[in-house]
Formats: sequence, structure tokens, C-alpha cells
Amino acid sequence: MSFATDLPAGAPGRARAVARMIDISAVQAAHGRPQVEELARIASAGGYIAAHVLPSWVPVLAPLLAGSETRAGSPVGFPSGGTATEVKAFEADWLIAAGVQEMDIVMNLGLLTGGDAAAASADIRAVLDAVADRVPVKVILEVGRLEGDQLERAAEAALAAGARSLKTGTGWSGVATTAEHVARIRAVAGPDVEIKASGGVRDLADLAALYDAGARRFGANVASASAIVGEAGAA
Repeated sequence: MSFATDLPAGAPGRARAVARMIDISAVQAAHGRPQVEELARIASAGGYIAAHVLPSWVPVLAPLLAGSETRAGSPVGFPSGGTATEVKAFEADWLIAAGVQEMDIVMNLGLLTGGDAAAASADIRAVLDAVADRVPVKVILEVGRLEGDQLERAAEAALAAGARSLKTGTGWSGVATTAEHVARIRAVAGPDVEIKASGGVRDLADLAALYDAGARRFGANVASASAIVGEAGAA
């Protein structure tokens, strides 16, 4: 399977198929109501699979997306992952009550890189238990902060906790996700775990390379996502 052969024939079909792989976001610290409202408008009009905002903006975003094809999303423990486990679990429960339809959990990388992968896994498991399968959850590994075999150990810790979807990064690390990152996660996760590539997905060529490496969901800001879908429709 490859990006070139998996896309449907016809420009409108290609553009829609790509949009249904992409989560668009407004998760920078300075993003406020105007950016959230614009995100919702673009997401619903473009048929993107999800739109993500910081937790406090979910009560604004969710009603704006009601009745659309786009899910309201938000992260837990963002962006550092270092929030106390009990706080992460509470945040996840609060987000669901606020109307979130999918969420990301940032792994506590300090536990993992400090040599306590079991504690990092337990932290994730506690949040997954709090969610109790009410919404889909992705675990953010933040690949740009991992060295050597830490990437594989991070993926293993998340999978041991029960994760069924892994995300490469928050987009805040300053390191772009590469096809090698995705391929290494896929080698650990096997064929059935979803991988979302996020951070540095700027054009259709980036997305295609990450897809061919094993990613099936992608995160991008509004400008990049619009450009990618436009390229897919013009290809």
C-alpha cells in the first residue's frame, strides 16, 4: 500500500480523502476565541476529520462543530506531559464533559528518559482508565525529544498501557516528524495501531512520505492543511 495508489481517482475525491486524514489545530498559547471560531469554520467547511484546541476552548469549539463531520479534539497534559497523573485523569474526564470527541495524552517523557518506563506507562494507563473508551485517545510520544532507542521504549510503554493510537509530537518541540520516526514506531507497534504524524507536515510530499512510512492520521496548522488539501485536489 502506498499514498500514490491508495488515494481515490478524481481531484475532488483525492482532496476529500486527504482532508479526512488531517486534524487541524489552534493550540498555541496565544490562540483565543477568534482563532478558535475561525478554526471551526475552516474545519467544518473543509471536512477535516478533527479540529484541536487547548482545553479551555473546548466549550467554545464543540458547539461550533455540532452537526458537522469534524470532531472536537483537545490534549491532556499539554505540552510537557509532566502534569501529575491525577490531574491528567481529571483533565481527561473534564474534557469529555465539555464535549471533546477525541483527545491526545502527552507522555511524561521525564519518567521515560529518566529510566522509569514502567511509571511512564502507568501514567498513561491511569488516563486511559479515566477515559474508559468514551472517546478515541492518541498518546503523544514527542519524538523530537527522544534519543537513541528512547523512541522504541516510548512506543512500547504506551502500548503496554493499552494505547491503540500513537502520535509523534505536539508540534512544540521544534523538530519535524520524519518518515524514519514513523517507520520506527510502526516497527514496534505492528500493523493495527494507528499512527498520527504531527509536527512539520507542511506539504503534500511530506504527508505522502509519512503515509508510506506507516502514518494514517496527520496534524497540521490551518495554513499547511489548506495547502496540502489544495495540492491533493490539483494533483
